Amino acid sequence: MIISIFTGPWLPVPAKKGGAMPKVWQGLAEEFVAQGHQVMILCRSYEGQPQTEFINGVQYIRRGGFSQSTNIYIDLLKDLFYALINFPVLPHAHIIITNDFWLPIFAPLRPKVGKIVVNVNRFPKGQFWLYAKTHLFIAASQVIQKAIATQYPAASSRIRVIHNAIDTSIFSPGSPAKSERKEKVILYVGRIHPEKGIHLLLEAFLMLSQKKSTVKLRIIGPYKQHQGGGGEQYLQTLLAKAEGLNVEFLEPIFDVHKLADAYRDADLFCYPSLAEKGEAFPVAPLEAMATSLVPVVSDLDCFRDLIEEKKTGYYFNHRSSNAAENLADVFYSAILNLQQTQQISVRAVEKASEYSYHKIAKAYLSDFARLIENNKY
Repeated sequence: MIISIFTGPWLPVPAKKGGAMPKVWQGLAEEFVAQGHQVMILCRSYEGQPQTEFINGVQYIRRGGFSQSTNIYIDLLKDLFYALINFPVLPHAHIIITNDFWLPIFAPLRPKVGKIVVNVNRFPKGQFWLYAKTHLFIAASQVIQKAIATQYPAASSRIRVIHNAIDTSIFSPGSPAKSERKEKVILYVGRIHPEKGIHLLLEAFLMLSQKKSTVKLRIIGPYKQHQGGGGEQYLQTLLAKAEGLNVEFLEPIFDVHKLADAYRDADLFCYPSLAEKGEAFPVAPLEAMATSLVPVVSDLDCFRDLIEEKKTGYYFNHRSSNAAENLADVFYSAILNLQQTQQISVRAVEKASEYSYHKIAKAYLSDFARLIENNKY
């Protein structure tokens, strides 16, 4: 097969400025090539990256691009312009897969670009009727599948759930020696934004610190607005909450090997997202699990495909009036009941192994083949 992957105007591929999806698409594309297919990634131009190149068998074609703003309407206009200048030059292929907002509307005007597959990694906002000519929707989780079907029933027979993938050769367990150290490190990796619940995490850590002094909180991720963060004002709010606590804020880590080391250097992972209709299937908890970190997550449906309470992780009730206290109690219990947490860690690694690039790529390719050969969907 000839497969085109159109990644939109915002983030460069390979990843140079963050974002989970550039890593996912690069890894899947290379796996598609390894399984005998021709793959092109159509992505934005970025400083230091040539307009065209081959990396590990994948052809990269770069054109245009924008930085994201904090205004959704401005970003939709930027994305519209990007789609309009790119769809006339889309290469011929058997499959084109994209998570771009506008491209699925225009791609049908170029039938030789192949079957149109939309990857859905954000909660739908009622726009899917615009994608009437899309051949297949790939939902990142069960909750996203249900939301698409509810908002656009005509698509129900064309939706498949295929989860996001990680490089399990890089994100793998480290030395067990850290279990013996006295100070326990709780790690958050992701955007530093109000919807991610970092302020709640700090409130919970304050409560935990009052019960147990030998704990540390490490927060890694971008706070700048053009990188998807909450901005300088939100960061200053967090720094004020963290004053006097054993908390460190670190810049985002784009090198996957260094990021894997950061996971391996922690004892617990927390992803306290408050985005009821924002998350699809976050990659960071999956990466953490693959490195043997036990995840503590908010009670969002998007995590149900991955995390089972006290078997592959822990949940806390983020909707309650005492959410911070609830989270602090989960932390305390996980640290106190170390043997149980270590058993969960083993199962977390086993679960994460199901999401390797190789296994997830096979699922994609199986659907692509059926789409082309049998017009199943």
